[in-house]
Amino acid sequence: MRFKLFIFISLFFLIAGINAESKKSPHGNKLKTECSVCHTTNGWNVIKPNGFNHNKTHFPLKGQHRMVDCRKCHSSLKFEEAKTECVSCHTDVHEQTLGDDCARCHNTNSWIVTNVRQIHRQKGFPLMGAHATAECSYCHTTASKLRFDNIRSDCYACHQYEYESTTNPNHAAMSFDTDCARCHSAAGRDWTRTGKGFDHSFFPLTGSHNIDCESCHYDNDYSVTLSPQCSSCHSPGPANETYPAHTTVYQSYECNACHNITAWDGGIKFKQHDSWGRIYSGKHKGKWSSCNDCHINDATYQAKCNKCHKFTTGNLP
Repeated sequence: MRFKLFIFISLFFLIAGINAESKKSPHGNKLKTECSVCHTTNGWNVIKPNGFNHNKTHFPLKGQHRMVDCRKCHSSLKFEEAKTECVSCHTDVHEQTLGDDCARCHNTNSWIVTNVRQIHRQKGFPLMGAHATAECSYCHTTASKLRFDNIRSDCYACHQYEYESTTNPNHAAMSFDTDCARCHSAAGRDWTRTGKGFDHSFFPLTGSHNIDCESCHYDNDYSVTLSPQCSSCHSPGPANETYPAHTTVYQSYECNACHNITAWDGGIKFKQHDSWGRIYSGKHKGKWSSCNDCHINDATYQAKCNKCHKFTTGNLP
């Protein structure tokens, strides 16, 4: 009798266990979605095409991911086991030379890279000027193997030949800085000084001073520091100018006492007039067409009314 009771109880728990196991979801305990969201009453293998909304998960189906069969990512029925990293499904053809974040360059619509400029700008090397049209392989020498190994981004790394072969001026002989950007602009299309970056603020190259470097730096020698005084380049003045007398009476004055950097004859004004008052003030100020109206090569001109005004008893008030 006891044996029969034991057999009965064993069969009961066996059947109960089988029924309990059959009621467990094959998708694991973490899936809380109702079965009817994906399945129909026609059978477990009939899946509703638009049943489960994958876009509400942390991995929305966009681009080509929308057309991929579910089992491509969900190899088991336990959906939580699926990985979301790109490299879990896609082979890294770049061999980890660009990291494992494929989304930095690619998107779900295509493997074609469309944000090359943005990527370079984020890495601190914007593609400007001639760099914008350069072949990738010029800098990325392993690009043909789809590898993008780390490379130097300083100018000299790519332009060593230009630096060492240039003779006007001779960069190597003069020990110029290998940072090409100090004198050249990456936004330009050639090596000319257009848009040059050298800090010449100690003597601003504006107006008529915006000239070729060789005009002031003679014999290809940039080690000589010229004085910012006008006379270092414009001394002793126009030797053929005798009216006014630049080389005699006015030789003691700097050029900028009368001239500006735009042009020699543009807005000529002797700065000391403003401090003299008297003659060069009031209605007199700015009434003359040139210095020679009052000065006849005479720097020691005396400001007397009768120098210009001739009074007679007939024209007195």
